[in-house]
Amino acid sequence: MPDESHLEHIQYGVYRSGLVELDEYVDWPDGTCVVVSPAKLVVKPDRPDGAGGVIVAGFGLAGRAVADLLEQGGIAYVIVERNLATIETQTQLGRKAVEGDVAEAETLLAAGIKGAAILALTIPDEEAVLRAVLIARNLNPDVFIIARTTYASRGIRATKLGADEVVKSEQAVALQFYNRMKKRLERATPGG
Repeated sequence: MPDESHLEHIQYGVYRSGLVELDEYVDWPDGTCVVVSPAKLVVKPDRPDGAGGVIVAGFGLAGRAVADLLEQGGIAYVIVERNLATIETQTQLGRKAVEGDVAEAETLLAAGIKGAAILALTIPDEEAVLRAVLIARNLNPDVFIIARTTYASRGIRATKLGADEVVKSEQAVALQFYNRMKKRLERATPGG
């Protein structure tokens, strides 16, 4: 474990596609020595009854990324998906999966919303996400809801309905454009 005097210099980021992307820009000179340590995912449900776990609604790319993260941390999760073939495949792989529309109370109840610590709404259908946020918040006022929307305006609506965090596709795309253009412009600028 590093000496605590180094803690003020810690920068956080994510490893993706062979690169470490830092959360914030750092003006380090070329040749700066960097130590990379894997993060350990820890989820401690705040519920006194010990209930917890995560509901992952939608099992496309976003849902699979969430499930991978949860599996790495040894955290229990349930998949909610409308595609029966996906349900069958995931069940055969030993994962708990519920077929249904996450925007329906019966589906959320079957997935265990009343005892869930987190609901990850990864589906691309904004209307269903908004309905699911409202229903989930009514069924479990303590669940942490992270929702996906395409537009920032819908993200604001999801927050007003009870989502704790919102991933807005248009903001993610804007950030990717910014970062990639910035890198390209820095390489094209003399001394950059």
